[in-house]
Amino acid sequence: MPPLNFFYSYCHQDHDYRTTLDSHLSMLVRNKVINQWYDGKITAGSPWEDKIIENLENADIVVFLVTKNWLNSDACIEEWDKAKLFAKEQPNKRLIPIIAAECAWKDFDDMKSKLVLPQDGKPVSQWKPMDSAWSSVYDGIKHVASEVKKNFKLKKKFETELKSIEFCSTNSKDIFLEDVFVFPSLTAYSDDLNGVELAVKSLDELIEEPLQFIVGENQSGKTKLCSWIYLQLNKIEHPCLYIDLAQIGASKDREKILKENFIKQQTGDFHLWLNSPNKTIIFDNLSKDSNCIELIKFAEEHFTNIMIFTSTDVYRSYYIDDDRFVDFKRINIKPFCHSKQEDLIKKWLEIKSSGDDINHSLIDAIENNINSIIIDNKVLPRFPFFILSILQTYESFMPENLKITAYGHCYHALIVARLIKSGINQEDSALESAFTFCSNLAYKIFESENGLNLSEEQFTKFKEEYSSEYIIKNSIFNRLFSENGLLTKNNGKIEFAISYSYYFFLGKYLTENYLANKDKISAMVESSYARHNSLTLIFTIHHANDISIIDEILAHTMCAIDQKQPAKLSKEETSIFNSLLNDVIPNRLHDNSNDCREIETERAKERQFRTQHEEDVGSSDEDIEQLASENKLLNQVFQCNKNIEILSQILKNKTGSLKKAKIAEIVETLCDAGLRLASILLGDDKEIKACVKFVYDQYKLSDEYDSTKTDSYHLKKIQNIVTFRCMVWVISSIEKSVKAINKPELREIIIDIVDQKNTPAYHLIKYFYMLDTCDKFDGNLKHELEFMMKSYTKDKSMFLNKIVSIRTQHYERTHRIKEQHRQSIFSLLGLKDKKMNAKLDMLKL
Repeated sequence: MPPLNFFYSYCHQDHDYRTTLDSHLSMLVRNKVINQWYDGKITAGSPWEDKIIENLENADIVVFLVTKNWLNSDACIEEWDKAKLFAKEQPNKRLIPIIAAECAWKDFDDMKSKLVLPQDGKPVSQWKPMDSAWSSVYDGIKHVASEVKKNFKLKKKFETELKSIEFCSTNSKDIFLEDVFVFPSLTAYSDDLNGVELAVKSLDELIEEPLQFIVGENQSGKTKLCSWIYLQLNKIEHPCLYIDLAQIGASKDREKILKENFIKQQTGDFHLWLNSPNKTIIFDNLSKDSNCIELIKFAEEHFTNIMIFTSTDVYRSYYIDDDRFVDFKRINIKPFCHSKQEDLIKKWLEIKSSGDDINHSLIDAIENNINSIIIDNKVLPRFPFFILSILQTYESFMPENLKITAYGHCYHALIVARLIKSGINQEDSALESAFTFCSNLAYKIFESENGLNLSEEQFTKFKEEYSSEYIIKNSIFNRLFSENGLLTKNNGKIEFAISYSYYFFLGKYLTENYLANKDKISAMVESSYARHNSLTLIFTIHHANDISIIDEILAHTMCAIDQKQPAKLSKEETSIFNSLLNDVIPNRLHDNSNDCREIETERAKERQFRTQHEEDVGSSDEDIEQLASENKLLNQVFQCNKNIEILSQILKNKTGSLKKAKIAEIVETLCDAGLRLASILLGDDKEIKACVKFVYDQYKLSDEYDSTKTDSYHLKKIQNIVTFRCMVWVISSIEKSVKAINKPELREIIIDIVDQKNTPAYHLIKYFYMLDTCDKFDGNLKHELEFMMKSYTKDKSMFLNKIVSIRTQHYERTHRIKEQHRQSIFSLLGLKDKKMNAKLDMLKL
């Protein structure tokens, strides 16, 4: 460790005291323990005030030669004040008052709280001989210097760097990493369970493995996870060092690299620290550079735990089969599940709110917006960066007079941020050049019909053709392929780094060249069940000002399953579910006291289900396309299903630019589409009975058949299963329509349509809609629930009565509700409020 910087604060009238102390500390200087500085070292013509402040700030030890002269000097007092300020930011900075002569030092500021020298604060001038006093001072300073070298503390400047994030809120409060950090979704393959992926749920679980690769996509949160781990280990005083491998340069001196990073990050003596046991080193931004590997191998000799963070592409390309890392375990960073997304939203809202109350309805609304933009993890990965970007964009930076939709603007903001981060100049011409190139490239990929990429040969040809028509600087082109750029080369294929950027630019091109591509867009509308087509249409709509595409989608949605009338959910239609509802489905969901902890538990379960459903749907896209191509009815079902999603995007993005009549047409089409889907399995129960008999016949031929039970027993059990699945289909179809229209601004239009239709199905849609879009359960919702329960008693409609009850109970279990409204809910549903009963029992006692 280099000598500690040693600063003298003294009054010039006490020059003799300083020179005497200087001579007594000469052995500490000779042994390179300290390096002394005082204002006499300032050369002529130098800015002396700046030099004093600079050396005072850089000092490890500041001594104050305190006398009546020092106490009477404004300059000395100012040095004391500044040294205290610096010490707040520098945890290892030591301030040592040396009482040189008798004075009123105990009455000055908080000096008496400091450990002063000589021993017991006896002034040097009163010691006989005085050399004994200076010897006491020498011993004290030597001891402090030794402590400083052994005192390993995180430097405030580096801590601030680690805690900083690139997001801000309209709230004036600064946002730091700990304000929004949610432990990521980490998985590891188990050696004991045949390669099954297991969740890594905490830092304790993560650091169980001494050697590991932590692998994630670009913008998956790798660097901020590095920062968080470092900060957490520092809190428990676990020795830790962070190395950004992108910043190490070409130096071959491995120890020097570690030392330079240590000095930047921590206080204390590097060599003492390096020889301490049980240390962790965190390497970020691993590349294929051999310098990185050599530094990691050097670190293996000195560190117990090694964490290497790298991108998925780098890991797969260079290290997945590298024998040098055979002992390293791979940890994967996955997109957030819905529960973690909710946790992040709560943290964001806590930054903005001064109260402790959780508004679950607001959280639900924000979740709906984010999920609509992420589109089930298919377009944007649910990583914290993207979630926070959406939250920030919606909150603060939504411009007026948009040419693209609100969701489209979020994608636009993400793309601009990525381009700027890649190094492209923020000037309009540079960004416009990048946008034009990417739009044309996306269309070329679309035309090639070979997936979401071009071969290198195809790309080279495209670039030549593009350059003959447009001007694009090489610097912009190179930046597009940089680490933070929009494009990437993967196994000889050129593709967009993240899929949302491909669909964004393809939609932009198709909108700007709509007439030339009208037939292609129409073909996509006809095959909207295909994931690629539905996503392309969604992004085309984000850019479109012309409603022609909307009208075409509306027409196809109206014609889908047009052999079926929208379900009315009449008593006759839903009677097939009565037996199941009466005998199997309970009237009451399990007890919930509306306690906050129980609500959060229920919400976590619900979000776990959403995550599982999202994964299941994602894995079935190819199957859907195959089935749709083989069966006409399934083709129409899948098309209707996808068109509901597309029209939902229109509703949630273009309500400000469409006339009310057009919005009403879209809402009605959405609701009717969902009700036509529901009607497929409603009405005639002969098909259900035929299905039950077919399943039973197959079961009877199988090895699993239980011959000890009667035929009627088996038939009843199978009928309940089949009927239950049919009921789930009906409810899911209705919920899909409700989800598509759950925008609060549409309330007036929806109420008008429901009044016109006046069917049980539309009454149910209205009630579900009001539950999903309300700020809280209030008098209006109570009135609506009262209407539903009186209009659809069990004898009038067992189905509606039970479904309204279950849906309302679910809302009560997952939202905070005022006690008076809770009691009203249970009363209207004809259920006992066990929380209230418990209170009454207590009063009786």
